[in-house]
Amino acid sequence: MWDDGVKIRGKILNSRVIDPLVEPKSLETINHLLVDCPFSRTLWHEVLSWIRSTCAPPTVGIPFADWWQTSVYSVPSTARKGTASIIMLMAWWIWKHRNAPVFNNATPNIAFLADQIKTEARIWARAGAVGLGALLLADP
Repeated sequence: MWDDGVKIRGKILNSRVIDPLVEPKSLETINHLLVDCPFSRTLWHEVLSWIRSTCAPPTVGIPFADWWQTSVYSVPSTARKGTASIIMLMAWWIWKHRNAPVFNNATPNIAFLADQIKTEARIWARAGAVGLGALLLADP
């Protein structure tokens, strides 16, 4: 929830956002949501391991944009487009999953979210995301 009282769908939302995924008293920033939050860090590890990525998951305290750029350039050139795609896909799904408890009273679930991301990555690959498809070649 937030602090300064904006009413949406009958809920009072405030400007100081609290992370509904894991830490009920953490001030939420984009960096907290995508990098520092233990829920997200576990998810990054899970999905990057699934694609057998050579880049490390985000490190607490490192700005997300810096990690993203470093990660894309740390993998072989043939995997850069796919790595950039999976990072964008994951950031989007983490954001959507973060909003689900706030707006839909959903329960955060790492396994469910990882499956959603994997399914969406396969859809992107079938739709023409060639770089991402190359990372998923051995995936059943």
